[in-house]
Amino acid sequence: PSQPLSLQAVVMAGGRGSRLSPLTEHLPKPMLPIGNRPLLEIIIEQLREAGIHHVQVTTHHKPEKIEEHFGDGKSFGVNLSYLAEDQPLGTAGALGLLEVPKETTLVMNGDILTQVDFRAMLAYHREHRADLTMAVRQYDLKVPYGVVECEGSIVRRLSEKPVFGFFVNAGIYVLEPAVYTFIPAGKPFDMTDLIQCLLKAGRTVVSFPIREYWLDIGEQAEYERAEQDVCNDKVRL
Repeated sequence: PSQPLSLQAVVMAGGRGSRLSPLTEHLPKPMLPIGNRPLLEIIIEQLREAGIHHVQVTTHHKPEKIEEHFGDGKSFGVNLSYLAEDQPLGTAGALGLLEVPKETTLVMNGDILTQVDFRAMLAYHREHRADLTMAVRQYDLKVPYGVVECEGSIVRRLSEKPVFGFFVNAGIYVLEPAVYTFIPAGKPFDMTDLIQCLLKAGRTVVSFPIREYWLDIGEQAEYERAEQDVCNDKVRL
């Protein structure tokens, strides 16, 4: 981890976090405290420990709270810069305001508490020669009823309270510079839009399964769970 990576990071921290109101009325969602530290501080520390020292943070809601806390990032061991969104641009739109980078970029949402191995994800990305790698998480959906499969009026199968497994988007991505040509400048654009464009163009998009701790802090229940997990040492900060 002490060896620097040829990788820069962009943390998306511009969301209003309305589902976490009133906690986010006076704070950006990534600045909510987890274990007595802002979530964004935890993310930046994890990036630094992985060897990533150039970090850009996109801002929109209460940007001064982020800039006052982190400054230029030197006291946190990184070179930190900011990209202000005049209007919300979605989970990928802010990337269209950047100069096309010359190196691979790690992009992650600013409301993710995780212990994913960023170095392993980069190695996986390069092994598969991907244009974009998206982290995914196993999500199991249990149906609380017996599911009946029919062919016309004929019952072919009955499954009692089955569990269906899916991979869901974990909000962490690795992008090659060529991907930026698919992102419009200054327009709302989500990562799902970008991935659809890449797939349509025949580009290589791969999934990287997260097996480590991961939690999307989008609502009050997840925020409370994050604090509880920290207290119970389920996640190491």
